[in-house]
Amino acid sequence: MAAQSQPKDLSILSLRGGVNNTDPATTLPEDQCTEAMNVEFFYSSLGERRSGCAPMSLNGSNLEDQGAIVHLSQRFPTNDPLIGELWAVGATQDTSSKWAYRSNEDEWTPVVPVDAAVTSTPVIYQIQAQPYQNKMFFAYQSSQDRLHVWDGTTLRRTGLAQPIAAPSAVNEGVGAYAGKRYFRVRFIEESGSTILRRSEPSDSVAFTPSGAGAGATVTRPAAIGEGETHWELEASADDAVFYVIATVILATTTTNDTATSALTYPDLGDLSEPIGSYLLQPSAKYLLVDGDRLIGASHWTDKAQQSRIWYTPVSDDPGFGNDERLPLASLVSDQQDLDNYEGGSITGLSQTVNGSFYIFKWSHIYQATRTGDSLDPYDVICLSKVRGALPGSIVSGMDEFGHGCIYFLDPLTGPSRLGASGLQAINGIRQTWTRVNRLATGVVSHGVYYPEKRQMHWWVSVDSANFPNLKLVLQVNETREDQTANVVRGWSHADGRISEAICSTIVNVEVLDDQGDVATISRRPYIGLTSPDLLQQCDLLSTDADQTYMARIVSRPYVVAGLLNKWGAMTAALLADASTNGNVTITCIRDFGKEDNDVDTNLAPEGSETQVLKIFDSLVMSSAFAIQFEFSDPV
Repeated sequence: MAAQSQPKDLSILSLRGGVNNTDPATTLPEDQCTEAMNVEFFYSSLGERRSGCAPMSLNGSNLEDQGAIVHLSQRFPTNDPLIGELWAVGATQDTSSKWAYRSNEDEWTPVVPVDAAVTSTPVIYQIQAQPYQNKMFFAYQSSQDRLHVWDGTTLRRTGLAQPIAAPSAVNEGVGAYAGKRYFRVRFIEESGSTILRRSEPSDSVAFTPSGAGAGATVTRPAAIGEGETHWELEASADDAVFYVIATVILATTTTNDTATSALTYPDLGDLSEPIGSYLLQPSAKYLLVDGDRLIGASHWTDKAQQSRIWYTPVSDDPGFGNDERLPLASLVSDQQDLDNYEGGSITGLSQTVNGSFYIFKWSHIYQATRTGDSLDPYDVICLSKVRGALPGSIVSGMDEFGHGCIYFLDPLTGPSRLGASGLQAINGIRQTWTRVNRLATGVVSHGVYYPEKRQMHWWVSVDSANFPNLKLVLQVNETREDQTANVVRGWSHADGRISEAICSTIVNVEVLDDQGDVATISRRPYIGLTSPDLLQQCDLLSTDADQTYMARIVSRPYVVAGLLNKWGAMTAALLADASTNGNVTITCIRDFGKEDNDVDTNLAPEGSETQVLKIFDSLVMSSAFAIQFEFSDPV
């Protein structure tokens, strides 16, 4: 008689492939699962419970009475990566907004913008920030068609507005001052002898002296109230070529021109810069820095500019306040319109990666690359007119090989990336993507790349929600390219309070090692929530702002005997890391939910072992065509 064959063990060695709800469950690879909620695949083969979030102090910020934190960003005023300013904007929809920055863990400084932000939905949730030239530039909708900047003292409009009127001139004294001439005025901000900002010139006034005066007394127009400290008097013999003949402190409203002939103006001062050299930066919606240029895109209210990008002169370009002006449009290509009224308006800009940055619309993608030509600095080409990005979803990160890339959420295709392999879809969560509310009236999406764990985090509004209520996590180092050159594997989800973040950013923080002895630098996600939680640091503790959540992994169905044969499980074993407070429920599920059997176990070590082996004689199942295994927190 032949020996009876020994039943073969069913071993689940890895689930690092993550969730796949695109392909039929019975066809999934060995290392993919049908559900991974509130877990991640950074440390262990079968996944581990994600960490939660913990509150950060807002003492002294004046943000505590607002309905939500709607914007977070960071800048480094001294270039020290441990000395950063965390900026936060709190708002109560349709009512108020408050701004503040934190220079260290406990000290907040409230800031009052010169122009208040519009607090209606959705614009209050779409504030953008970009550090540049030791300043912080802010793109938000206000009552003014202007970009705004924090200069270390004031959150004000960029540049200086043109004087509202021409100067006036009258005869003064007795002498031989004769010959028709022209005067105009510019406002400047000056620190010591250095000009920081300069305005466009006022209209000019023609002045014909009496011929018997000693000169002309010129009176400046009213101040514009934008931080100007001085005014410049420009004079001309022909109303075409002007020279700067005097610089006067703002408090002094008049100055005298005593040049006996207008033809001597070239000997009295420098040639004035051409009109158009100090154009104002408009109310852009999106910002980025490419090398030594500030890039702006789209416009809050002007539909004619919602497919436009513009860029400043390089930082060492002749002129003043180059980071707060647009160059002379007739000489330099300072802006480009990208198929306006086609493909929707611009929905975001990427950071520079591999020498280019990308401009996204709802269904268009453009690539901008430096040309090296100062008069035409960017070559912009259209990469796609069928792909695009949701607002807030465009994030710079790394791929599985450590190469720089851009992650984004295409409104129709879903998660995608641009990098060394070109334009790729990130597949595997089709059922999840069908739930995303791409027409959410509040916040459709936002995201960060978490370098510490090589994870891409997106928060999205799903089902009928108008604000995020589900978090998508991509474990980037577990992703792979499939036979179609698209990206697969590595997905998990998160719900609970952490999934309801209104905004997010990555913040440099100092952390201690496991023994609490050695400090090191880390980068952690910070999120803004609705009241009362407001500001939270992620990847901490085991609750979300003191709210509990359940971790859960469900394996693929195992059909080991074919669909015409039944089989069962008589016993089970679990090998896990030892954890004093670790508890897990293991559930055996028959035929997609017809029957289940579960067992709870503690992962505490009996001695000094670092791993524990748990045997479960009671975790049995019979008469099954298919069996799945669920690992979850005990209820």
